[in-house]
Amino acid sequence: MFQFDLTQEPLTSRELKEEQDKVKAKRKELIKYSCISDVFHAFIFIAIYFAQLLSGYAIMAAVGLSTVCAIILATATKNTLNRGDVFSAATIATATAVAVVFILHLTMHQSLTGSVLAGLLAGSIVIVGATLGRKIKQVMTLAEDLKPVTDDPLAQREINELCRKYQFLNDYCDQASRYLRPQLTYGELKAMRQWVRSNC
Repeated sequence: MFQFDLTQEPLTSRELKEEQDKVKAKRKELIKYSCISDVFHAFIFIAIYFAQLLSGYAIMAAVGLSTVCAIILATATKNTLNRGDVFSAATIATATAVAVVFILHLTMHQSLTGSVLAGLLAGSIVIVGATLGRKIKQVMTLAEDLKPVTDDPLAQREINELCRKYQFLNDYCDQASRYLRPQLTYGELKAMRQWVRSNC
């Protein structure tokens, strides 16, 4: 994924447009995979339902629980996962699968076979949903970072103040202007804030 680096030359207007197009294409690709995953899981659940292994309410419970866990994992994790994060995600997926089996079989009195199948599907939904959801979240964040601050006077004012205060940042802005980019992006503003925290 692209990251703004103030120690490198600013993107030209053409390069910025190319990065924006890449993000749009990546977003479409991830949404397509998400739809394929949803259709696959839905097809299996429908097959289980028509095989009379689970009731409709049991399937709704399994899908609801696994979806909530997938959303939490997708939105709560950091951009860079460490081993602890991966272990936690695997643990939550396993716990979700076990919880679905117990809830369906012991509480809702569904068949053991159907409950186990629903548990496996629930674990799959958590892993796949969390993985794709996290990537979609990263792409959406990058899409926002690549937007110019043209219509945001507060962001423009902050950039101007930072450039007046720090010559390094002013030089970066001047170079971006020479590349036909009179307005920086939100990502560059974030990079400026990070530079100030690191160097002051």
